[in-house]
Amino acid sequence: MTPSPASHATDRTESTIEAVLVGGPADIAEEARTVRLPVTIDGNLDEKVKLRHLNGYEHFERAPGAVDPDRTSPVIFQWTTCTKIAE
Repeated sequence: MTPSPASHATDRTESTIEAVLVGGPADIAEEARTVRLPVTIDGNLDEKVKLRHLNGYEHFERAPGAVDPDRTSPVIFQWTTCTKIAE
């Protein structure tokens, strides 16, 4: 299971931030729910994350007010939906 930003940032990334993926299928491994996401040089963080799981993707969106300005706490992403991989 590999998390990936839902959109590709065009800016160079400078650092990463810890994110926690909440909700979705119960069989997502606990260690897959804590990920590091890139932060662009201008401080932006993607609003969405997708996690490869079984034969599809689990989609998560950043929870409202989920960015800690000093980046000491993880950012929370809440599960929204799943999609299947097209064959």
